[in-house]
Amino acid sequence: MSAFLNGERLKIDNTITQGGVIWLWDNMIAERRGNGLWITNAGWPSATTKERLNGLPEVWIVQKKGQWYLNGHAWDGEWVRVADFMGSVRPETEPVFDLTSTWVADGGYSQPNYAVWHSNNLSTLEPVEAGLRELGVPFRRHESDTQGIWRPNYFVVVRPEDFNRVLTNINQ
Repeated sequence: MSAFLNGERLKIDNTITQGGVIWLWDNMIAERRGNGLWITNAGWPSATTKERLNGLPEVWIVQKKGQWYLNGHAWDGEWVRVADFMGSVRPETEPVFDLTSTWVADGGYSQPNYAVWHSNNLSTLEPVEAGLRELGVPFRRHESDTQGIWRPNYFVVVRPEDFNRVLTNINQ
């Protein structure tokens, strides 16, 4: 998403940005227009679509009993201007994670900037997550955009304000 936000062109696996639009599996799901950011699920209410859209600023999509909610408002997935759905904010009890990523060219994957653990094996994340629970640090499991043979790439991401403290504890 950082390429989209910076107006750059980038293709990672099934997602393409041409600077002003984002395509997922050949479906446009986000577009910057003169009057703001517009989004759609393009008829695909999938976890991947939700994950890509949630990477955009001021977009918070949750699903309850099959219904999608955009910033607290029921949403059918059709094109909407995000600014028109700003009547609600993320609950204070839900941690906000920065999933801005950097492309690791020699590895062929996108790594979240606040990732404290990376593995291709999902089971290796569990001990790290247990340690974070003991420290009382909120975390999020994240699967990144990947190309090449090392798939999938799993990360444990923490909030920016916890990042340095967690790295210190992991390295001890």
